[in-house]
Amino acid sequence: MADHLNYDDLADKYGLDPVPASVMRLTQLVARQDADLDLIAKVIAQDQSLTQRLLRAANPRARSDEEFAITTVEDALMRTGMGCVLLLAMGTPLTMALARTFQTMLGVKLESVHPKAVTQFPGVHLLGTIGFSGKAEGRVYLRLSPDGAKRIAASVLGMKPEELTDISEINDSVGELLNIVTGNFKSNLCDAGLDCRLTTPQVGRTDSFDVPTVPGGGLERMAFRAPQITLFVDVTVNPWSDD
Repeated sequence: MADHLNYDDLADKYGLDPVPASVMRLTQLVARQDADLDLIAKVIAQDQSLTQRLLRAANPRARSDEEFAITTVEDALMRTGMGCVLLLAMGTPLTMALARTFQTMLGVKLESVHPKAVTQFPGVHLLGTIGFSGKAEGRVYLRLSPDGAKRIAASVLGMKPEELTDISEINDSVGELLNIVTGNFKSNLCDAGLDCRLTTPQVGRTDSFDVPTVPGGGLERMAFRAPQITLFVDVTVNPWSDD
């Protein structure tokens, strides 16, 4: 299962790109509770992707990147705090694995988009969750429309979407996908000194978009789009949990 694989194993198996040096440096910094915010700000400012995601977190009411009221890394860090910094560090390998896994396993190229630029699912949709606990605690939530989940499962199983009528087959396919894309998330938490354990993925149906944030933690909301597929990924983590 994915919780026995480290990031190098996953990278070799699924052709993942290396984690950027800036992300590894950020991870090392945030693992220290006395981390220097000025140094963290410099690392983030040198990485365009990290900067964009931080500004999105600091401007939760903005519906696009052009509507940001907070526009500097320093001001964004003052607003979001250290929990958000860990989300940035760990969310990068997660999103890299997600995009690469979809491309490798499904032949689907995902495009990262502002989460408020995508219409939320109007009714019942598929929800996959996986938790991690230990020195770091949190959960990853993956949401798909019923049609999108069926298309993904059909691709994994080598079937046509209209041939899939067994909900359990769809759930199992999404659960395995969740295992793959979060395995490296756990390994990088451990690499940063934030040892944790993964729970078994749970896949079901929901009609809610409310995501519970773990106590003392932060939340990052992301969205991805491909032809006939929309995917929402929410990550919540408390880096200083100690069970």
